[in-house]
Amino acid sequence: MRSKAMEKLLKLLLILLGIGIGLAAAQLGLALYRLSHQNADIPAWAPVAAYAGMGVLGGIILLLLSRRIIRRVNSLSQEMQKEFDKMPANQLLSAVIGLILGLIVAALLRQMVSFLGNGVAGAALTAILYLTLGALGYNIGKRRSREFIAMITRLSGAREKSRTRKHGYASRKYIDTSAIIDGRILEILRTGFVEGDIVIPQYVVDELQHVADSADDSRRERGRRGLEILREMQGSVKPLTIDPTDIEELQDVDVKLLRQARDCGGTVITVDYNLQKAAAVSDVKSLNINELAEAFRPAVVQGMGLQVHIMKEGRESGQGVAYLEDGTMVVIEGGRSHVGENAEITVTSVLQTSAGRMVFARM
Repeated sequence: MRSKAMEKLLKLLLILLGIGIGLAAAQLGLALYRLSHQNADIPAWAPVAAYAGMGVLGGIILLLLSRRIIRRVNSLSQEMQKEFDKMPANQLLSAVIGLILGLIVAALLRQMVSFLGNGVAGAALTAILYLTLGALGYNIGKRRSREFIAMITRLSGAREKSRTRKHGYASRKYIDTSAIIDGRILEILRTGFVEGDIVIPQYVVDELQHVADSADDSRRERGRRGLEILREMQGSVKPLTIDPTDIEELQDVDVKLLRQARDCGGTVITVDYNLQKAAAVSDVKSLNINELAEAFRPAVVQGMGLQVHIMKEGRESGQGVAYLEDGTMVVIEGGRSHVGENAEITVTSVLQTSAGRMVFARM
C-alpha cells in the first residue's frame, strides 16, 4: 500500500465510497421526509438536487479525510503483517478457517432476515453481521488453534488406523527423545527399513532444547547431540514431519507421546525400556532400538571358545576386559596378566539386561 499507484487507487475508492454514503443519506432523508409529510408536494428537482448535493458532499468529506484514512490503513496493515509473521503456521491456518466459518454463519443469518431487503437498513445489518461474526470466528480460531489441530490429528489418525487395517499400510512412527539422543535411529532410517511417515512432536524438540540448555555438562552435551541428530534427520530422512500438535492437559512428554501415538494408531520408536513397558500397558505398539541391535549380534553361548584381545584390567582382582566386534564387553577371569595380548578364552556365562549383554569367560 506504500506505492503511489496504490494510494491513488485507494483514494479513488474512498471518494466513491463517500459518494455512495451521500446518496444513501439522501435516499434515507427523502424517505423520512415523505413518511412525515405524506401530503406534501415535493418538486421534481428536489430529489435530484438532494442526491447530487449529498453525493458531492460525501465525496468531498472522504477526499479530505483520505490522507488520514490511508495512513491509518497502512499502520493497521503493518501491525497485521507483524502479527501474522509471529503466528505459527498451525495457528494461522486455524484463524483463517475460523474467519471463513464466521463469514458463512453471517451469510446464513443474513438470509434469515432477508425481509429487511437491500436498502440502507439491510446493508447496515449485513456489514455488522459480516464484521462481527468474521472477527469472532477469527479470534476463536486463533485462541483454540491447538485444540483444532489436535482434533484434525485425531480424525486423520482414525482414518490412518482404518486404512492400515484395510490395506496394510505402514503406521506412523513417533520417535522419542531417548532414541534421537542415542543416534542410531538416523542410520536405521537412512537404510529405508522403517516404513511409514516419521513424526517428531514439537514437545520432543522442546525437551531436547531444554536438555541442551541444562547446567549439567553431561546433560547439555546429550541435548546438543540430539539436536544435531535431529538436524541431520531433517536433511536426509523423508518423509519426516515436526508435528506442532500438543496435549496441554498433560505435562509428561512420554505420556503425551503415548497418547498421540495411540490416537493416531502410530508406533513409538525408543531406547527407553520403561517407555516400552508403558507402551505395552497402553496398548501402543513400540520398537526398541536396543532389541533390534541385540537381534543382529552374533550368538555367544556358554562353553564357546573365542579369540579376543584383552584391552584393560577389570574391576575385580585378576580380571581382564575385552570387547567383541559388536562392542559387547567380555570380563575374563585370570586375564589381568595378559592385558595387551591376544588370548584364547572360554565363555562361562552370558548376562542379558535391558541395557545390553555382558559375557563372562575364563582363560
